[in-house]
Amino acid sequence: MSRKHQEEEVGQVYGEIAPAYEALFPVLHRYEDRVERFLAEAVAADSRVLDVGCGPGLHTRDLPLTVDVVGTDLSPEMLELARRARPAGAWHRHSYYQPFPEEWGRFQAALAIGCLDFCDDLPRVLGHLASTLEPGGRALLTVLERRPGLEGHEEARHEVQTAGPAVTLHLYSFEETARAMTDAGLFPRAYTHATGWVQLAEQRTMWFGWWDVERH
Repeated sequence: MSRKHQEEEVGQVYGEIAPAYEALFPVLHRYEDRVERFLAEAVAADSRVLDVGCGPGLHTRDLPLTVDVVGTDLSPEMLELARRARPAGAWHRHSYYQPFPEEWGRFQAALAIGCLDFCDDLPRVLGHLASTLEPGGRALLTVLERRPGLEGHEEARHEVQTAGPAVTLHLYSFEETARAMTDAGLFPRAYTHATGWVQLAEQRTMWFGWWDVERH
């Protein structure tokens, strides 16, 4: 299956759940306050923030209006919800595997929360993301981490059946992720292995590597 087709299926899945996503969010996600703490520390009043895999824009909708928010997603339905929640933002359908347009400019901060799971070429995707950050810019990224002995995390690929098409999750070891980060020019400030989201069909909690990185 081509990457384009895979992304279309991911977009379809999230498009179908878009109307209920905000209500389901507390049930699905176990982010605690990690995203909020990062934004409070990394985003100044005049910052530009890139939100990759933004969904309905839950993480950035309440940032001060002086903050310039640009969001991307694979689902037009999710982007429409984000647009309604923060009309001042710029919301675009954009493939993970394509460079970000130069006309979007550079950013002081970026998020990629719960979306790199669908990428089968992490170094390429991180390289594109790093290129959007100004030197000294920071990003908070999550990567499904492959760990022997942790149920559902032992293999590099994990198929998830949804009400629509099945989607493939891609899991990377700590070492693979760290190498991809540094090769992209992203250097870790902080890392933790912690809960990410709940896979309802299998009643299983999925675990992320949470990476707070800085572009040098």
